[in-house]
Amino acid sequence: MSKVVETLDLRTRLEKLHESIGEKTPGAQLVVEGALRRIGTISDYNNLATICNEMKSYDWLAPVDSFINESIKFAKENELAFAVLNTLENIRTSKDKKSFAAAINSLEEIKDLSESELKKAIPSRMKSHSWVPGIKQLVEMSELRSGSNTTTDKRFSNSRPVSPVLENENGETIFSVGNRVYAMNESEEIRLANNNEISEEFVKLTQLSENFTITENGLRHSSNNCNIDINRVEEGEESKTEVYVDGELVKESQLAAKLMTNGKFRHGQYDTIKVLEHALNKIDNLYELDFVETIKSNVYEGVEVNVMRTGNGLYVNKINPSMNENVLIKPETATDAINLVQEFVDYDITNSVQDILEGEAKIEADRNKTEENIYERIDYIKNEISKLSELNMDEMSEIKEAKKVLNDALLKEQDRLNKMFRSNVLQCMKQVMLIMHQVN
Repeated sequence: MSKVVETLDLRTRLEKLHESIGEKTPGAQLVVEGALRRIGTISDYNNLATICNEMKSYDWLAPVDSFINESIKFAKENELAFAVLNTLENIRTSKDKKSFAAAINSLEEIKDLSESELKKAIPSRMKSHSWVPGIKQLVEMSELRSGSNTTTDKRFSNSRPVSPVLENENGETIFSVGNRVYAMNESEEIRLANNNEISEEFVKLTQLSENFTITENGLRHSSNNCNIDINRVEEGEESKTEVYVDGELVKESQLAAKLMTNGKFRHGQYDTIKVLEHALNKIDNLYELDFVETIKSNVYEGVEVNVMRTGNGLYVNKINPSMNENVLIKPETATDAINLVQEFVDYDITNSVQDILEGEAKIEADRNKTEENIYERIDYIKNEISKLSELNMDEMSEIKEAKKVLNDALLKEQDRLNKMFRSNVLQCMKQVMLIMHQVN
């Protein structure tokens, strides 16, 4: 049994739901009993999806409504884990399962990983099996969930930057992106770091990081048609460093000799070997910035965009050396960020920010609903005041008091509406400033 299925514990959930519904709603109990009988005959995910759909007609019952909402939340939080299990089940039951043995083994190896681990493991471990039915869709799904926007457009290349990550005296995180050093505070607000925050050690580590890309297990340097991998290998509570040259394990002490003897490095390139030897000692200080997506133009030299996703929203770093441009912009919305990148390099980052777009759409829908409710209450209050005025009994203390209560309520609703209006105006002003920045 996989970890996600064990955590779900569908049988216990269904039994508790059956008990909480009680005998007053036998139809709902029958639906739950049907789901209990299905356990073991179909996947728990499909069983859960089926019962949630069947129970919608009973969601006026508090236990049912709670069960459906909690189930949807659990499914979303473990979306990749369930996708792996479903893909694994479909391949195992295929008539061609013998041909898919390698893919089945790979899925078995990753099925108990956490969601964050699956985001990295699925593309790296499963892409080679994309010819197997369902695997390509699984890889695309994981890349979408991780914010990867990998493109087949030859005009661009996507990557995650490598950078040292240190802490300044204020507890802010210092990192490097696009030849600039930034500081990020606890609220995940990003600003350009001051010169006195950038140590000499950080500069050296930044120069070192520029020679490497991140792999699943560590760092890779590629030059002279040769790949040198410096990997971190966990052994119990300890870890060690391993070096591979074109896939062959090499002792650290023999790295220079190996590179010289394989004919791909010459004595004049000893500086590169020194960089590799330095990286062996500093690998723990270099990180993949998984919150940053770098889009580089393969047409215009040096032109790139770095899209940073933080808890404080999106940041866009635009770089164009020929225009002496290297700026950091914080768009107001994900749509603004999409338009900004599209206009700068003609590249669509929608996939990378799809979840943010959906969240913003919900916020906008909620805002519109709130505004609609305010207008309805204002109309109702005005109508009640009008009814009282038509009585021509304004001198009565009861009428005066009733009108006062209604007028106070009206002022409160109008104040709420005005605050929403001011917020909209401020947002529009920010959008205008962003457009002006793009034009300039």
